[in-house]
Amino acid sequence: MATKTVPNFYQLSGERLEVTYSITSIDGKPRFTFKKGRQTLNFSGDQITSVETGIGTLVSVVIDNVPDKNRITFSVLLPAIRLPGSKKQAFRTIGITTVTKTTIGGPPLGAQQTYKIVALRGSAQQVPF
Repeated sequence: MATKTVPNFYQLSGERLEVTYSITSIDGKPRFTFKKGRQTLNFSGDQITSVETGIGTLVSVVIDNVPDKNRITFSVLLPAIRLPGSKKQAFRTIGITTVTKTTIGGPPLGAQQTYKIVALRGSAQQVPF
C-alpha cells in the first residue's frame, strides 16, 4: 500500500497572478509569495494567517494597508489534499482579494468589505525542508 502524505508546498496562478505558499521552511516558519505584474511581496511567520474552515484552509496576507482608507488582504482557499507518495497533485481553487474600509472614526456605514474572486490553478506537493 502506498504511503499517503499531506502537501506542505503549493504553487498557484491565474489572471496575471502567482502565489507560492509553504507551510514550513528551513527556519520552520511558513512562507507566502504574492506576485502580480511587477509587484512581488514576500511574507513569513506571523505575517501569514491560516484558518481551518469547513471548506478548506484559508491562508491570508495583508498586501496593502492605507490608514484611514482601507486594508487589502489576499487569501487563497486550499482544499484538503492527500498525496500518494511524493507526487504532485494538480487542483483548482480561488483567490480572494478583500478590501476592508477603515476610518479613524471607527467603522463606516454600509458594507465593511468588498471582494474580488480570481480562479487559480496549481499544484500541491510534499517537499523536504
